[in-house]
Amino acid sequence: MKSPQFKAGNMGVFNEKVSLSDLRKIDPISILGLYISQSLLFLGILLILLNNLNIIAPGSYFGAYNWVTVVVFFIGLFINFISIPFLYFSSLKNFIKESDFWDKETFWILPLFFFGTFFLYNSLIAPALALLILSIMTIASIHIKFIFKARKINMENEKGLYASREQYEVTLKYLSAYYILLLALLVSFDPLYQVFFWIRLHT
Repeated sequence: MKSPQFKAGNMGVFNEKVSLSDLRKIDPISILGLYISQSLLFLGILLILLNNLNIIAPGSYFGAYNWVTVVVFFIGLFINFISIPFLYFSSLKNFIKESDFWDKETFWILPLFFFGTFFLYNSLIAPALALLILSIMTIASIHIKFIFKARKINMENEKGLYASREQYEVTLKYLSAYYILLLALLVSFDPLYQVFFWIRLHT
């Protein structure tokens, strides 16, 4: 995924840090939404790690019914049903506004999806599997809808308002492939579970 090049001659760098002056041009809701999503992601990982190290909820582990599992389960719900859809809408809005922040938002969709899915899949709470499937279907429908939206923007943008007007659509197409790979990896091997299980065995 690459950032678009705009008429002004600026070339975006993949997931580059946004300067303070650029931040002032971005909708504060976009910034807040991304940072809340990131914070929840790291909180979920930290809770599972500390739980497996027997620092919090000792004698139990993520996947057994305890408060850590419940909290991480709800974090997964929030990520898959709220954070990821929000980033789709916000990134398209920022792309249309010619703000490089769209690239940062689309970059974080994939790790959020990976960990959000992991949080739900491995919580083993009764409705988790049904909610996981529903969340994947929701994200897939939003993803397809935004691919068509991006294609429509490209077709309507005959005057070339963007130097790389097709970049948003290309980014979403790459995401399609990554989604499939991550789901296959999660179902067949579940690497994060293996990592946390190893930590639990060796502490």
